Formats: sequence, structure tokens, C-alpha cells
Amino acid sequence: MMKKITALLLALLMCVFVVSCAQKDPNAPEDMKSATADGEPFVLYVPNSWNLNTVSGISGAYYTSTETIMVTARYYTPADPAMTLDGYVDFCADQYAATLTGFAITDRTPAVLGGKDAVKLSYTFTKDGKQLTCFQISALHNGDFVSLYGYCMTDLYETLSEDFNKIVGAFVLCDKADPNGTEVVDKNTPEGMEIASADHIEYRLYVPKAWVCNAESGVSEAYYPESGKSNVTVTSYSPSVSISVQDYFLQCENQYKAALLSYERIAESQRTVAERTAYSYTYRTVVEGTEFTVMQTLFAYNGSIYSFTYTALTENFDLHMTDVEAMLNAFTFR
Repeated sequence: MMKKITALLLALLMCVFVVSCAQKDPNAPEDMKSATADGEPFVLYVPNSWNLNTVSGISGAYYTSTETIMVTARYYTPADPAMTLDGYVDFCADQYAATLTGFAITDRTPAVLGGKDAVKLSYTFTKDGKQLTCFQISALHNGDFVSLYGYCMTDLYETLSEDFNKIVGAFVLCDKADPNGTEVVDKNTPEGMEIASADHIEYRLYVPKAWVCNAESGVSEAYYPESGKSNVTVTSYSPSVSISVQDYFLQCENQYKAALLSYERIAESQRTVAERTAYSYTYRTVVEGTEFTVMQTLFAYNGSIYSFTYTALTENFDLHMTDVEAMLNAFTFR
């Protein structure tokens, strides 16, 4: 089963309201930028005209928020090391057939991904009455199956084909990052935790030491070191007009319903974060045949709305809730 998928594939998560800034990559091809989350065994480059989606803890980008046009990348560590590449692609196709409306394979051909032999699965399905043309290119790399995915409204695919070809051609395979980075703490750090936010940011995100983070990466995020890669991120949004936290989430939710392949809100609750009233919204989505659960906690401070987002495979969601509660309880403004 797909218990070890690398990160939540929440397409366009908060894309309309949060701008993700790319760190300069000196190896990026001309007119391209990295859309790669921390710790991946690959580098995903996209054209500069695309919008990054790495704030949600995934490797991915989207072309526009009004249509489903996006790319993501992930790796999967098989439970059975004898699983072949063809067997993995068969497994993925079976998952799509079981979960996607109108799923149909249009082609399956040999390919190359990051310089390694790969398999490209091309298929279509329908979402909200519109057909999408999609591909998955997968290669076996250091014991993991690394895959690059593309999704596009069928009537726009030809227009975007040059961009998709550039993205595939620029994809790089590499070693996984060393999770043992430099630990950052301050005098207020709770016992057993470390700082996962940069020093210049107005808040402190503390995470348990079992989680992987880089306080100086410029992105407030951490992930649990399993190939399922449950993760937390913190982002902020400064509205141009006054808006309540609840109304802000409703705007986000409308975007999720439009952009995600499936969406279901399953819970909401009120709590306190950093001495402020906060609202937690929990929802599920099914992507690539796999169900994910997300808890997005929102609160306001100094004219901005802050979002603490925890994402995980549904089967792993409860496993890390004690840690997530500790992060929310320790979160503070400076």
C-alpha cells in the first residue's frame, strides 16, 4: 500500500492568497526556478512564469489559479524491495482507475527522467465535467520510485506542451538531503524542541527534535523523517481589506473545491494559539488514488492572518497529532 508517499499532493494549496518565494538556485536552467521542497531526492525546475506551491510542503507549481494546470513530484519507497518499475506503474494505474472519474490510459511508453530509464503513463479523466490530460513519468532511483506528474485541462494541453517538455527535460535526480542539520534553539525553546523559523520572522515555530527542519531556509516548515513525510508549514497573508479568519478560510475553501480533485471538510474547532483565538479546519482529499487529511489552523495578529497547516496521509494523521498539538501550544510571537 502507498504508506510511504513523499508529502501531501495538495494542488494549489493556498495558491491565491500566499506567494511562495523561490530561493536562488545557481544550477537552475535559464528562465527556470526550483519548485522543490526540502529533503527530496530530486530537483524540480519550472519556468519562471509558473507559481510555486512549495509553501504547502510539497514539490510542485501551478500555471494559473483559474484552471487545473500544474506539476508535482514525489518519491515512493516500496515496502517490497523486489517491486519492479512496471509493477509500480501498474499499481498507480489501478489506484487511478478506482478513484478518478472517466479514467482512461491513452499511452504507456518508455521515457527518460533525470537521465534514468523511466516509464511514462499518459491518461485522461474528468473533473467537474471537464477533461484533464495528465502524465506520470516514473524512474527507479536509489531504491525509491521517483515520479513527475503533469495535469492540464485537455483543451489547453497543446498550448502548455512546451512548458511541460521543459520541465521534464530539466528534472534532476540526486541524493536525499541529510536530515541531521544544525539545531537552533533560544532561551525560550521548550525542552525537546528546536526552532523551525528564521530569526528575522516575527514569530517562533518550535518543533520536536524528531522532526526535520532548517531554521535558516527562509521557509517555516518541518517534516517527519518518513517517506510519507507528514509535514507542517506556517504562512501569512496580509489582506488589503478587513476580513475575519472564518471568512478567509471560506475563500480558501472555495479555491480548494475548484482546484483539488476532491475535497471534503470533516471537522472544525476553536482553540487558542499564541494567546489568540484560532480556528482549526480539517479536511480530506484524494489524490493519485491516495487519501490525505489536512488540519489548517488560522489566527490573526497585527493585521495579518497566519496559517499553520499540518498535512499527512489519512492513515498517519493521528500518529503525529501529539507533536502537532505541542507545536501549536509552543507557537509564539516575538
